[in-house]
Amino acid sequence: MITTAPARRTGVAVIALGALVLAGCSSTNSAGGSAEGANNLTADIAAGTVGTVDQFADIADICPADGEPVSVGVVDGYGTNTWSQTVLAEIESEAAKCDAISGVEFIAGRGDLEATTSGITSLAAKGTDIILVIPDAGPGEAHLPAIRQATQAGSIVVNFASDPQGTAGTDYLDYTDQVPQFVGKSKAQWIVDQLGDAGGNVVFFGGPSGALVSTQEFAGAKEVFDANPQITLVNEEPIWTNWDPAQAQQAMAGVLSQGTPIDAIIADYGASASGVIRAYEAAGQPLPILTSTDDNSLSCGFADLKAANPDYELATVSSRTWIGRVALRKALAAKFGAQNVEPSLYELALFEDSTGSASGAITPEEACLSSAPSDATPSTLLTADEITKLFG
Repeated sequence: MITTAPARRTGVAVIALGALVLAGCSSTNSAGGSAEGANNLTADIAAGTVGTVDQFADIADICPADGEPVSVGVVDGYGTNTWSQTVLAEIESEAAKCDAISGVEFIAGRGDLEATTSGITSLAAKGTDIILVIPDAGPGEAHLPAIRQATQAGSIVVNFASDPQGTAGTDYLDYTDQVPQFVGKSKAQWIVDQLGDAGGNVVFFGGPSGALVSTQEFAGAKEVFDANPQITLVNEEPIWTNWDPAQAQQAMAGVLSQGTPIDAIIADYGASASGVIRAYEAAGQPLPILTSTDDNSLSCGFADLKAANPDYELATVSSRTWIGRVALRKALAAKFGAQNVEPSLYELALFEDSTGSASGAITPEEACLSSAPSDATPSTLLTADEITKLFG
């Protein structure tokens, strides 16, 4: 029987930004908590605030028992990898708790900006009440014209998982996510701590070319490395992989062929990290230390890789496949004039650390979902049955 990570521990490890988020705080685009005061741009939803996952809201407090039917659309600028499938499953899981939601329609942009923006405007044109958008088919701001058009058409638009670079309360209702720069800093500091005074060379792998979540995480990592001159960041921008393990493997093979010794690797997606590992195995070279987002193949495969590669260590942050749940709850609160004070933005500390040095992190062995598929996400909020249904 599958045992999900949330059943074994209390939430995902995070670090709060001081006391910016307090119980009962109001939104930066607040218009009160009544149906008369809320619309698709103003609502009492604590927009833009930063906090921790122990402040998650309960959808039962937001969705009225007798609410009017609500249609939901999800547009994912990528939408074809396991992460996206899990994100959608988490949104559908959350939506199933609200009888007012009539259905969830999904559009995958497949990395194509035009297809992604067309998906946003087409949902708005047919009157979709709530549109949740992952604007990662290119630079975030490139999605803004379609997002604004959907908002002007009357849809409640909440962006998540990639920054659209607009203004909450003006261009859309809200944006909810991790703070990528903070994640980059968390990963980079772990590398600095592991490499010590000797330092070394680091390679950073991102997703589709120009994806803002990748460039922001890269910027956070670079800030830490710039303050530690013993570390050399080999690439001047993320190595783009489309979050495809095969492309990541090919890119890593190209790096290895250049002969520059690599002492540490950052990947902003766990499946990309798996491709990097395969490149090392194909080249017959020992693995360096690696940090990424959590992925079941990394967690469950750590012990065997460590046995064959004594210097290999692994640190991950949560893949935050659960972030779409937050986006949905924010949008529902606006639709029904309810209050939602949960944070929009989450500063994620390390979720796993094989060295045991990071406070609050668990080991890969503890994170491993031994009965789940290799491409499951250990930090997911899906139940065991939902994981089985998703992956078959």
